[in-house]
Amino acid sequence: MSVIGEIRASLDAIGVEQQACVFVFLMSYPLALGGLLEARGRRIAAGFTCSSALAFVLLTDPWLHAVLLVVFGVGGIGIFIAAVYVADRVSRHIALRGLPQPAQGTVPEPMPVPSAARERVPIGATASVKP
Repeated sequence: MSVIGEIRASLDAIGVEQQACVFVFLMSYPLALGGLLEARGRRIAAGFTCSSALAFVLLTDPWLHAVLLVVFGVGGIGIFIAAVYVADRVSRHIALRGLPQPAQGTVPEPMPVPSAARERVPIGATASVKP
């Protein structure tokens, strides 16, 4: 049997504990990488990521298959991030095609500050649509 076939057999045999570890890993790894959380939150997410990956490796028999699955997961997330980056660059290039580009070294003019057209209503307050 090939290595991928053995990993597939290991995937068929994983239990609820291992599934929970994989779920925590896949949910906390992007949080540890991204800018959604502050530095403390990213450190906590990185701790959850490392501990869930280690627990998954310890709970899986043979452990080498678990290590390969974690590496495939990290690689898959990396490929996804690269694909999103390329798609964003291509879509921006297509969307900005034909628009005049500012000259190199020039500072763009600041955006005008919008005037308050109406009074802001606090969240949870009763608002009327009648003038």
